[in-house]
Amino acid sequence: MLSPETLGLIGAVTGIVGATTGSVGCMVGWINYRRSQQAKALDLRLELRKRVSDVRLEVEALPGLLERSRASRAAVLAARGILQSGASGIFKDGVEQDIETVRVLRRELPDTDETFLPSKHHELETKLVEVHALATKAARLRDKYLKELASDDKEREEMRADIRTRAGASSFR
Repeated sequence: MLSPETLGLIGAVTGIVGATTGSVGCMVGWINYRRSQQAKALDLRLELRKRVSDVRLEVEALPGLLERSRASRAAVLAARGILQSGASGIFKDGVEQDIETVRVLRRELPDTDETFLPSKHHELETKLVEVHALATKAARLRDKYLKELASDDKEREEMRADIRTRAGASSFR
């Protein structure tokens, strides 16, 4: 049987070991927490920079698409003989408004060279959401004008078919 002094000494040693282990565990946990926060911030910064780059490319392509759509619509309306109609004016006004929207999008986008290093975790999340909103606006414009181009292509095909039908009917006379 162990003497009371030996048991006291064993208790004191195990208490010191436990306290030391707990303190070291707390410090290691805090260090790992900081590292994980830094890793999350890095991931957010990388995602934000990639997204800004993608959206900037999409926004930069919009003026060309709008001009192509304007020229396409003008050609279709001219072929139909209604180039100077109200529909033409409405479409041109809409394109001008959308060109201004593209200018606003360009100004609102962060610079592609920005690293976002001083930004905190919640600031990065907020900026990522803002860039997503800009991407959504740009995608809506892109889709709108791609549909306009597809509509013009369909109308051209219908006019060609009509011309072929008339040419075939006149050759039978």
